[in-house]
Amino acid sequence: MGVTVAVDDAFGPIGDRSAFVIDSDVIQVTESREIGFATRELLVGQVQRLSAALDRLDRGEYGTCAECDEPIAPARLRALPEVQTCVRCQARLERNFF
Repeated sequence: MGVTVAVDDAFGPIGDRSAFVIDSDVIQVTESREIGFATRELLVGQVQRLSAALDRLDRGEYGTCAECDEPIAPARLRALPEVQTCVRCQARLERNFF
């Protein structure tokens, strides 16, 4: 039995990429599904943060930093309406986190 015949028997004929096509389809579907899950997780998190911001609005606490009780800049609130901290406190929190 020649080497080519043994390879063909084990892996299919040289140039046959049908297994690769099937594997790449599975990979693509899996990747799309994972992207969908990640997107959903991000959206759920944003909805939760916006809901918390509405609760702070109802309590009269919206726009006040949860860390230092100073006002949050209106431009920051327009850009990120769900934020709970001013830029200075957020930077401090991020430095301490990392």
